[in-house]
Amino acid sequence: MRYWYCPRDDRIRPMKRSADGRCDICLQDCVQIRVKHSIHGYIMYALDIVAAIMIVLYLAHYQFDADFASFVRAVNEVAYIGAMFALIFVSFIFSGLDMVRMQAEALRIGREGRDGT
Repeated sequence: MRYWYCPRDDRIRPMKRSADGRCDICLQDCVQIRVKHSIHGYIMYALDIVAAIMIVLYLAHYQFDADFASFVRAVNEVAYIGAMFALIFVSFIFSGLDMVRMQAEALRIGREGRDGT
C-alpha cells in the first residue's frame, strides 16, 4: 500500500489517486512510501475468498438448485450462515491489524528518511 509522509507534520496519510504529492494540511511536498502487507493482510484475503466461495455455494444450492452444491443441504443452515458471517468478521479484525502495522511501518520509514538514518 502507498502512503504520503509529510516531514513537516510528521503524519502519514493513505495515498489517493488524485493527490498531487502535497500535504493536505500544510501544502508542503510529501514523500511517497510503499509498504507491503503483513501476514495479517494475506490471512484477511484468504478468509474473504473462503467466505465468498461459501456464499456462492449457498446461493447455487438454495436459489439455483445446482448439483455441485448439494452437500450444503447436509449442513445446518443457521450454522452455515453463522460461519460465513464469522469469517467476514474475523477478516475485518485481520484487516485492522494489517492497517495498524502498515501505518506504523510507513511512519517509521518516513521518520528514518527525515532523520537521515
